[in-house]
Amino acid sequence: MIKIKILEILEKLSPEELKEFSDYLNSPLFNKRKIIAGLFDVYKNYYPGFDDTGFVKEKVFAKLFPKRDYNDTVFRNLNSLLLSHAENFLSLKNYLKDPALIKNHLLSELNSKNIFSLFDKNFREGLNQLEKSEVRDSEFFLNEYNLYLQKDLYNSFVNKFSKDDITSSGMSFMKFYIMKLMEIQNYILYECRILGLDNTLFIDADYIDKTLKIMPVSIRNMPQVKIYYNALMLERKQSKKYYNELKSLLFEFGNLLEKEKLYNKYIDLIDFIKRSRKSNDLGSLREIFLLRKRIVENGLMPENFITNMFFLNLVTSALRLEEFDWTFEFIEKYNTNLLPDHRESVRNLSYSLYYFNKKDFQKALSFSAKVGYEDVYYNLQVKNIAARIYFELNETDLLINHISSYRMYLAKNRTLSRKEVLSHSLFVNFIDKLYKVKEKKKLYKLSELISKAGKTEFISRNWIIDKAHELDK
Repeated sequence: MIKIKILEILEKLSPEELKEFSDYLNSPLFNKRKIIAGLFDVYKNYYPGFDDTGFVKEKVFAKLFPKRDYNDTVFRNLNSLLLSHAENFLSLKNYLKDPALIKNHLLSELNSKNIFSLFDKNFREGLNQLEKSEVRDSEFFLNEYNLYLQKDLYNSFVNKFSKDDITSSGMSFMKFYIMKLMEIQNYILYECRILGLDNTLFIDADYIDKTLKIMPVSIRNMPQVKIYYNALMLERKQSKKYYNELKSLLFEFGNLLEKEKLYNKYIDLIDFIKRSRKSNDLGSLREIFLLRKRIVENGLMPENFITNMFFLNLVTSALRLEEFDWTFEFIEKYNTNLLPDHRESVRNLSYSLYYFNKKDFQKALSFSAKVGYEDVYYNLQVKNIAARIYFELNETDLLINHISSYRMYLAKNRTLSRKEVLSHSLFVNFIDKLYKVKEKKKLYKLSELISKAGKTEFISRNWIIDKAHELDK
């Protein structure tokens, strides 16, 4: 089989995009060499997998040049040209997604060619396109500035001074600048904290405050500017004051931000709660749950996909808060938004957790058995929930054997992280002690066990503590 870069692009194109690329290659505006379109036509026969055993260089070459011997240099050159066209095609598709960018390029060309009769009409159309957008984020004001920049050039060509145009241009740029500045500085501080870097890339903290002070009041009072400011201050100060203000602004004015940026701001809120909450605080857990729920129900997930961990975290927190009906509906409605590679495993694991918390242990066991082992994470989750099910069902022999298997897996699997090994090892040790107390095979002071479990983070800790309290009664 052939392994070349052009195929990495072709296999990612949808059938509709494949047809569009064919039209592109057959347009003399973009491609004047028919042999390139012919090479693409051969490749189309092997789409989408490109994994046919007969898919080899020599056969492809023979279809293009029936009377010539295979020439690797020619083959590589043709593929290089096709790859270049594919890259240009993707660039063009991306360009055509942005009407503001298209209009700005048109205005630039009208100016450069002195076609002034069409300028005013297209400038007004560009402004109208922008005004139709509900989003008023930094990119909106950058696009607005670029339109007025072209208008300023046009005004100079036709010798028509406009105070309003100059003012609008300056205001648009200041709005873009202050929002983008705070966004970038927030990102730098976040990366410094996560990666342990120094803050040399962070501008002096007073600079932003001073810059805001010299901005017009109308800009300082913009909800978007306040959102970026409070997000930055939350990262800098880690204060509940900025958390509350940011949350309030997002709930009321979040629609003004681009979807991906709005999603990131919600993640900032969740991240702050995680780092500042007390261990096992149900109030904080509910706050995180409600924020995640809002992300999903408002369709803020990037590309409308939900990551596996986001999905499972939302399920586990909802179950911990006994939001059973909501959890079931969430799994049913949103499992199709999971990334395809792990969708079935996440779906079945979620149902297993749901039925476990509903105390339907047989159904929980049935769904856990359907979870795939394509990732060690799912394997560990299945082992964990199986141990708890055997304990709940008083399946002593199964539990004993399972604990032994669980320990062996943790000891021998070299792909596990130290954190995973520690977390699951602590769980195994605690459930082993609980089983022995339950079966009266050994006596442990449950109050001490509860105390130790409460001081350490590990998987299913709350369940361990709950079972210990039950046995202590």
